[in-house]
Amino acid sequence: KQWYQRRVAITAGVQSKIYAFHSQRKEPDACPSGMTKIREGYSFLFFDSSTGSKHGIPLTDPGSCMINFNVQPVMECSTDTCEIKGDDTSIWMPIGNFTKGNTISEELPTKELVIIPEDEKTADNQGDLELIKSYLSRCTVCDSPSSVMAIHSFTNNKPSCPNKWEQLWVGYSFAMAVDRAGGVGEQLQGHGSCLKYFTPQISVRCIMSGATGYPTCHFQSQSQKTAYIRANNFESDGKMGTLDENLEESISRCVVCRRIPDIAL
Repeated sequence: KQWYQRRVAITAGVQSKIYAFHSQRKEPDACPSGMTKIREGYSFLFFDSSTGSKHGIPLTDPGSCMINFNVQPVMECSTDTCEIKGDDTSIWMPIGNFTKGNTISEELPTKELVIIPEDEKTADNQGDLELIKSYLSRCTVCDSPSSVMAIHSFTNNKPSCPNKWEQLWVGYSFAMAVDRAGGVGEQLQGHGSCLKYFTPQISVRCIMSGATGYPTCHFQSQSQKTAYIRANNFESDGKMGTLDENLEESISRCVVCRRIPDIAL
């Protein structure tokens, strides 16, 4: 399409939209054609503090794409003090483009990974920070001249975009991620509810003071739960193994669409 290949003037009165796009891979995706990249980062889901404060950021929002990875990106302040506590946690999104048939243990680290402060690193113990970052989903924040939305079929059939909208990708209908006492839900009209890759494990839990006393991240937290929209045309007994060959058929499919904008050429 001609407007893809040229810099265009947006018709007066039309405001651009700022969106985050999560690759679920080790590399960030390029912005869709016609959009302008603002920045790249790491896919962030939510934080959970020891005092009970918690907050999730929908994957559609630019705030879910953190410029830097940090075990605890927030600090709690009261009347007298501001502090980060040892059992404060943050939850990030791991990669999800797994080889079909592989288990999560074959794709993601099984042990707690440790982050050693720079002034405590030794030749024999550099910590696992770079390894952690290599398993985190990357993201891109983009300026779009028009709206983006998700459409869910609520079946295992792939839906299509309506007239005057074009397809960006087809995915799996994602509703919510939970780990420990916190979580984040997705609004189904937002494109963050349509994941490009299906994986039962969608959260990485990091804590300021792990078993070693140092910050750690665990890619296979036993308290994590992921909620997908069920395909209502798939019959099952209500329980399936994560390696069941029909598992993906039980998940609702979705499509992400971008409105073709009115452009002054």
